[in-house]
Amino acid sequence: MKRVLYITQKPHSPVVDGGTQAIASCYYLLSRCKDLELTYAPICTPKHPGDFSEVDQAIRLIPLRIEPKVSLKVLLESISYPMNVARYTHSNAASLLQSDDSNNAFDVVICDGFYALSIIPRSWFTSKHVIYRSHNLEYLHWKQRATLKPWYLRWFYNRISRQLYALEQTLVSASNEVLSISHEETQRLTQWNINTRTWYPRINSKQALTEHIVHEKRIGFVGNFEWFPNVDAMKWFISAIWPIVLKEQASVSLEIAGKGSEVFNNPSQQIAGIGFVDSLDEFYMRQSLMISPLRYGTGLNMKILEALSYGKLVVTTSTSIQGFENKTPFVIANSPSDFAKFVIELLANDSARLNKEAEISEYVSTVFDDTTLLNQLEQGIHG
Repeated sequence: MKRVLYITQKPHSPVVDGGTQAIASCYYLLSRCKDLELTYAPICTPKHPGDFSEVDQAIRLIPLRIEPKVSLKVLLESISYPMNVARYTHSNAASLLQSDDSNNAFDVVICDGFYALSIIPRSWFTSKHVIYRSHNLEYLHWKQRATLKPWYLRWFYNRISRQLYALEQTLVSASNEVLSISHEETQRLTQWNINTRTWYPRINSKQALTEHIVHEKRIGFVGNFEWFPNVDAMKWFISAIWPIVLKEQASVSLEIAGKGSEVFNNPSQQIAGIGFVDSLDEFYMRQSLMISPLRYGTGLNMKILEALSYGKLVVTTSTSIQGFENKTPFVIANSPSDFAKFVIELLANDSARLNKEAEISEYVSTVFDDTTLLNQLEQGIHG
């Protein structure tokens, strides 16, 4: 019986963004692993306080309540250490974990997300089996953010990126095993740690909900608009692609869901920004196809995974699907003219769209099978 400590950089519930969606997937599979005692330690902040009402009583729960303020001490340390990480490491999280370990003596520590990895005691890298689940290359995420910032912030973000690069390489190299949710980033992470492999999040298939549904022509996009790539993607699509689509398909409408999407609401252009939606079942049911016109991003796009779970066809940029090894289920376009052309053709050709959806169904059942993912996780824990 292995004693496993599972640390997450956000609570697994409620699922409010791609990060929590990925964590919820791992939490679900861990709760079904055999021969282990599971302790769950989510990092909880005012922004992500967590909902633990449905945590199984067999799982020990240790919420790590942190208020990641930028104190004077953090500012001084940021001269040589990434400020965004120092906000977490200057908390009492590490001491709480060490105290609990003195009573439970964990065999395996799974760190879900880079900030979870950054708070564990450094001695654990040699005394325990540390598994790092990488959501993305954190230094690259900040490097991309820098490109969209005003000049006076660009230098600051690039400095954080450089500091993160050194720290990320150190912590990844020290881990016993790395599970990357992105196939493309697996190749980069392997250069730091040869015990790296791709381990995708699970898909809770909901395709049956959308079968045989007759609807008007609608295009859908789901995203949290506190995340800068989603804002850029929608601005680009609406300005450069949507007018071309409307010219050829005058009856089509665009529906955008997610926190902050109300800003894009424009009935005169047949665009509905409907805001945060508690349940997306009905939203996906009425979409003819989904779009993902992201031009920035790292890791695996969890909203693409969500669309696949509903059996929906996605017209996407290469950036949006960079984390997937097999890209054949997707319709890929990187220029406004190509993107618009594929959307127009698929709206006009029901047969082609249905054939592609059948291909997606086979892809999901093959690559994202629960049993396979569970076996891979158990293998990492038990050896």
